[in-house]
Amino acid sequence: MNQILNPKILTDMMVSKPEPDHALGPVTDDWQAAEVVLRTVREKSKSTTGLTEATYRGHLAKLRWYCENVARVTPSRWSAQDVARFSDFLENLPANALACTGTKKGHRHWTPFKVPPSRSSQSDIKRFVHALFTAWHRTGYIRINPMALMGAPRARKVNVRRSIPLDLYDLILKTIESAPKMKFADHQKAARDRFIFEALRGLGLRCSELAHARMSAFYQLTIPKTGKHYWMFHVSSETAKGGKERSIPVPQAVWEAFTLYRCTFGLSKYPAAGDNMRLLLSSRTNRLEPENTEVKRTLEYWFSKFWCEITTRHGVYTIVKGRLAATAEHLRKLGDDFGAEQLEAASPHWLRHTFGKASLLSGQNVRAIASALGHSSLETTMRYTEQDALDLIADVERAVPGTLAWEDTSSEAKSRRTEPNAQFEW
Repeated sequence: MNQILNPKILTDMMVSKPEPDHALGPVTDDWQAAEVVLRTVREKSKSTTGLTEATYRGHLAKLRWYCENVARVTPSRWSAQDVARFSDFLENLPANALACTGTKKGHRHWTPFKVPPSRSSQSDIKRFVHALFTAWHRTGYIRINPMALMGAPRARKVNVRRSIPLDLYDLILKTIESAPKMKFADHQKAARDRFIFEALRGLGLRCSELAHARMSAFYQLTIPKTGKHYWMFHVSSETAKGGKERSIPVPQAVWEAFTLYRCTFGLSKYPAAGDNMRLLLSSRTNRLEPENTEVKRTLEYWFSKFWCEITTRHGVYTIVKGRLAATAEHLRKLGDDFGAEQLEAASPHWLRHTFGKASLLSGQNVRAIASALGHSSLETTMRYTEQDALDLIADVERAVPGTLAWEDTSSEAKSRRTEPNAQFEW
């Protein structure tokens, strides 16, 4: 028979139990103690986007909801058994832990869990909780770290196979061009979405770096010896992960897609220096405030309106996944289930992987690729592009050519997708 705990005991378990004379200052409960830790994270972060803090706050919300609605034990009272129960909760998330569709924070059916967390997400949450307990232990807020025996879960590894084959990538662009365009807004979205795909693959950007960029991120760099003017894309320390700013040479395909996109939105072909408009625009417009003097050509074109802006990585993610799904649907009509499954599983970050691999195969130096991707460690880039495996293939081919198993499917795939009966039908 399960023991029924006294309500007073349950209430006591929800009262924080910090150690006396801790270094976190005047905090009244565990959640205020967590805020002190998050403030330190914000102050130490080199990036001003706040993405790291926002991610940690999401993990903290999940921990708090679990403590208040499931475990009924506040974190400072946790034991190793409580840690194990939390881990089991994440692995086997009950149905009542998922938020009802459309519920907002504050509603009694709201929870921070939108979907059951994947293995990598579970690892991220547990690593955050481990870091929180470690910080509390070091500052004397708790006497014993309940996760000391477990240790910090491993960080997720880069899946180097997550990239989009170039023939499928070209098909995505063709899908964007061939989609029906009943309104002018459809033409605007097509031009913008093509630019997004070209920028993610051609510049190796992260979603957040693209979403937070301004039009002025594009600038010209002159080579003194030749006098040539090259277009560059600047990822500022405010938008770059870890505050690692960098400048990337702009491929011709990216530049052409960018200028077409700007013209489709009624802007000048070239961005002006100091143009503070967001890089990604929505086809929707807002009323322009009288004191706003920006985007004059847009103002003239739309009279008293200006474009809404796409400012979140989720906005970019939604656009990319929508175009990938449309191309996958077309591939299924052609009987190419394998290609469709690849695109359905893909995400915007896959285009960053595609950039890394394509750059390496084109003969670029690994260090140059690492610089373009913003990797602090060359080892990360080598894993990203499977450089060790490629070097091994090259060594074997030089020593004993013709012994490795290989298959050239690119021409076969291309012919299959461009045959007469494989034309786009919308």
